[in-house]
Amino acid sequence: MGASFFQFTQVNDAAASTTKKLQKQAILGEYLHSLVKDEDLRLAVCFAQGRAFAATTERTLNVGGAIVNDVLLSILKIEPGQFYSTVLQQGEVGEATGKLWPAAGGAPNLTLTDLAAAFEELADIGNVAEKKAILRDLFVRCVQPREAAYLVKIIFGDMRTGVAEGVLAAAIGQAFGKTLADIQRCQLLVGDLDEVAVLARHGQLAGAKFRLFHPIQFMLATPQESAAEAAATIGGRAYFAEDKLDGIRAQVHKSAAGRIAIFTRSMDRIDPSFPDVTDSVRKLPGEFLMDGEIVPYRDGVVLPFAHIQKRRGRKTLTARILRENPAVFIAFDLLYRDGELLMDQPLSRRHEALAELVGGMQTPALLTTAVTMVSSAEQIESAFGRSRQSRNEGLVLKDPDSIYAPGRRGQMWLKLKTHLPTFDCVVTAAEFGHGKRRQTLSDYTFAVWDRDPAVDGAKLVNVGKAYSGVTDEEIAQLTELFLKISLAQHGHVHLVEPKIVLEIACDQIQISPRHSSGYALRFPRIKRIRWDKSPREADRLTRIAEIYQSTHNFGKSGHVEGEGRGEATLFDGI
Repeated sequence: MGASFFQFTQVNDAAASTTKKLQKQAILGEYLHSLVKDEDLRLAVCFAQGRAFAATTERTLNVGGAIVNDVLLSILKIEPGQFYSTVLQQGEVGEATGKLWPAAGGAPNLTLTDLAAAFEELADIGNVAEKKAILRDLFVRCVQPREAAYLVKIIFGDMRTGVAEGVLAAAIGQAFGKTLADIQRCQLLVGDLDEVAVLARHGQLAGAKFRLFHPIQFMLATPQESAAEAAATIGGRAYFAEDKLDGIRAQVHKSAAGRIAIFTRSMDRIDPSFPDVTDSVRKLPGEFLMDGEIVPYRDGVVLPFAHIQKRRGRKTLTARILRENPAVFIAFDLLYRDGELLMDQPLSRRHEALAELVGGMQTPALLTTAVTMVSSAEQIESAFGRSRQSRNEGLVLKDPDSIYAPGRRGQMWLKLKTHLPTFDCVVTAAEFGHGKRRQTLSDYTFAVWDRDPAVDGAKLVNVGKAYSGVTDEEIAQLTELFLKISLAQHGHVHLVEPKIVLEIACDQIQISPRHSSGYALRFPRIKRIRWDKSPREADRLTRIAEIYQSTHNFGKSGHVEGEGRGEATLFDGI
């Protein structure tokens, strides 16, 4: 008999019950070591990540919230309102299901392999009624409430146990006497942490070979506030200077047979949105993995980012959409080519290999980045100015000797960009967050005055939403305050009295029919809470319009579409 699903839930509950990473690691490591069969080990690691299938497979359950909702309500025999209310109280559907689930008689007999078999069936079947029948049979076998809770968590990919990928990787290392570095290196090569666990058990980590078509973490750059600070950081050494592009950071995977996948920083696949890019990439020989940026681009000029947004999420890309919203992939790194992993080689060598690969095959949809050498504040400032004149965000400075370190920041790569002036905005709504912030109001919608607030009829008009820049202590303080001044609650959003002023920084301002102001702040961040300011002292819409028109705002003429959905909410798909 396979490993018990109920035991899996107990182990993950135990890991979730502590905030200490080492304790989580020890709990999971002991459990993984106890699993006898390789298949159970694979599934336990896979499910612990909130995945129904391995990371490198393209299989999906194709089970939406509405299907799960119908099945759960048919079993629980409760009113939808009671279910939704419990979801709000618990912060997510899985915990709500566990709270409402009746404990049945008998011992739990559901195994990890039972789940895997049902998930395979769900992926293979398109008929909704048949999907519901498979799900119902699976849920009915959940004798314990925690089994039902974790079944929902895995289906929705929302574990909320606090077990990050690094903790799970460390647990695998502890289970089988391997170093975390060896585990992470192997994961970089093969992609699936569940496969890494099996290789670790059998002492085969060193024999792993790199596989394409699994997204790897991107190397990141450390922010610098000024050219002088950047020059001090590099200490007189010569660095590559590349324009910091305003687009979608992307990695392109191509096989020798012409299969192509493009992944973003969030590990989403976006190649269906960019057929022109894939057509150009397919013309290059061999197999490879390139790092770069997709930007809206025409006749040597970078266009406003909104042109990219008009491609994303569309089921059909018409010739007109492609023509009016041209895009290009600008490659700046080559990480793998024809069986050779290049990440451990210096950047200067990777640049040479990229030039050899692309050569004269640059097209309107495929370019390579331009590079200059800088070593002083004056040179950095000059390169920065040229980048901004080309409608780019700023500079990325890279050590020519740097290896490619996925997911890491350091002194090897630096970034320098100028932000627009900050704005004082009034909070109009506060929303419960996600993960560790699911019980706190941590996402804030903010507004400016449409005219002088002393004038009759003056009102606040929204210009954006932000969640980064405040500490946990400040979030706790704001949560307590916003709950006291809440005017109404819609789902997990509280409309609040306009009393709190936030200083907001952003990268660009764009036209947006989705906001009552007509504008949207792009990449907004909270600089500080202005406890010293009253709501009447917040900025006016005229200042937003003024900065929108300024030469520093490269979002000008960019348009945030009114169609489509906003940010995810608690009841999406239910």
